[in-house]
Amino acid sequence: MHRILRVLILSDLFIIGSFGLVQPIFAVFMIQNVVGITLTGIGIAITIQLLTKSILQVLVAKWTDEEPGNRRELVTLLIGSVLMSLVSFGYIWATNLSILYTLQFLYGLGGALAFPGWVVIYSRYIRAEKAGYEWSVYSTIVSLGTATTAAVGAHLAEVYSFKTLFIIIGSLSLIGASFIIHIFKHEFAKESV
Repeated sequence: MHRILRVLILSDLFIIGSFGLVQPIFAVFMIQNVVGITLTGIGIAITIQLLTKSILQVLVAKWTDEEPGNRRELVTLLIGSVLMSLVSFGYIWATNLSILYTLQFLYGLGGALAFPGWVVIYSRYIRAEKAGYEWSVYSTIVSLGTATTAAVGAHLAEVYSFKTLFIIIGSLSLIGASFIIHIFKHEFAKESV
């Protein structure tokens, strides 16, 4: 397995795995902390994030594909990953629907920026004869990491607070985003040769 694939897996393990800390209890957070939230409001919050990512990632992918090489993919991957990480810190101040919905939009935007570049770069370094294995390794590692963090996150929120949990998520996500810098070094070193 190429080193770049390992870096991308590690990055997603930190980013996606850290959000796994709150994923199963996010509705509980909203009910306890967001003034005026209803079950419909919770559904709208999740819809905003998913709809934003779904629509905008197609536009981002089209734009990044217009330039040869991976420069745009790397830039959008890094910006999107950092944006998702920062959104986690923003949840600390999500006390009303406007703030919550704005954060959900930004979280979707971060995913839309990050996803197309991540897939292009990962696909570029996969060996054709090992494609199934190398995609399965990614899926298994990230899924196991997220499964592990689900129980841990609920415990941390119960013992400490959601604020502590969001600080941990943001910090771990930023660590995951920092791994992308290693890919920049690798890609740009190749361009200068």
